Parts: sequence; structure tokens; C-alpha cells
Amino acid sequence: MKHTLIHLNTSPYANLACKEGLDLALVLATFEQAVDLCISGAALALLTDNQQPTAEHGKNLHKLLAGLEFYDIENLYIEKANTWLKDSNIWPGAKPLEETEWQALFSQYQQVFRF
Repeated sequence: MKHTLIHLNTSPYANLACKEGLDLALVLATFEQAVDLCISGAALALLTDNQQPTAEHGKNLHKLLAGLEFYDIENLYIEKANTWLKDSNIWPGAKPLEETEWQALFSQYQQVFRF
């Protein structure tokens, strides 16, 4: 079985890329494919609970995070060194990785998709 990593690094509401990445993760997991997520860059905003997207932005993607466990998506990685995260109230399911762990992460998967 292939193990897939989906790397989200675009803003959750600037375009559909972040939503499409989450949708891909849920579809793969629905078909019992092993999926992990990692989040960096502008996509880190997805982890904050104070989102108020407008109708043009679509639904609140932060709310999807609570449902990941129902799809057996257990790993959502972030870079520990990101200073923005230290000052924010982020989703508690995120697993911070040291810089060396983060860099090694991408070579551990058969498939990596970036959104």
C-alpha cells in the first residue's frame, strides 16, 4: 500500500488549492489509503480557530480538521521553529517537527502532493 503525504502551503481562502488538498486527503482515506498531512507557509492559517470566511471564500476549512480522525488521518505535521505558531492559538492535533525531521519527512513517502 502506498503512503501519501499531502503538503498544504497556500492560503486556505486565496484560492481552492488548500481545499482541494484536504479533499484529496479525505478521498484517499475513504478508500483506506494511508495519508498524512503537513502544513507550512500561508496554509498555517488553517490551524487557527478564529476564522471567519466570507461567502466568496466558501466554508470554514478549520472545521474539517476535527473530522480527520474519522478518516484515520492521524498525522498533521508543522514546523516547530515557526514563530507565528508560538503566538497563535492553533489546532491541538498538529504535531510540531524539528527542522531536520521536517526535511526528512518528504523522503519517507511514496507519493507527495503539494497544494
